Amino acid sequence: FQLAWGKELIQSYAPNANRDDFVTPFPEKVEEELSDVDYDKNSLLDALGKLTVFLGKMKSGGVIGYSELSIPYDDYGSVVTVALDDYSPIGAEILLSEQGLGEGPMQAVLRALLADAGIRGELSTFYIDPSTTRQEAYRPTQLLLSANSLSKI
Repeated sequence: FQLAWGKELIQSYAPNANRDDFVTPFPEKVEEELSDVDYDKNSLLDALGKLTVFLGKMKSGGVIGYSELSIPYDDYGSVVTVALDDYSPIGAEILLSEQGLGEGPMQAVLRALLADAGIRGELSTFYIDPSTTRQEAYRPTQLLLSANSLSKI
C-alpha cells in the first residue's frame, strides 16, 4: 500500500520533475558526495527533484511550512535527510505509528521515489518539538526523515 500510495502522490503532484528541480540549502557538493555510491546517482537526483516539487506543492497547499532536503557530506551518499517544519498531519501520523497502522504520506512518497530509483535503504522517522524536550509539554511540529544505508537494489 505504501509504495502504491507514494507513487500515486508523485504522479499527481510532480510527474515531470527531475534532477534539475532538486533544491538544497547546502553548498553544491553533490558530485563529490555521490562519487563512491553503488547506485545510479542521477536516479537519486531525479527522485530528489520530484520530492522537491512535491514538497513545494505541499507547502503551497498549507500541509507544511518549510522543507529542507540534504545529502550530508560526511555520509558519502549513504544518507538522505528530509526535514519538514510545521507539518500539519503530524498528530494523525503519530497516532497511525503508535497503533501500528502504517506511516504517513511523506514516508510513502520517499519510499516510492527510492524504489523507483532502484535504491534500497532504511527509513527512520523522527517527530520533533523544537521548543522543548519535556515530555509533559512535548508537541511535535517537525518531521525528520532519514533514509540511510542507501545502496543499489
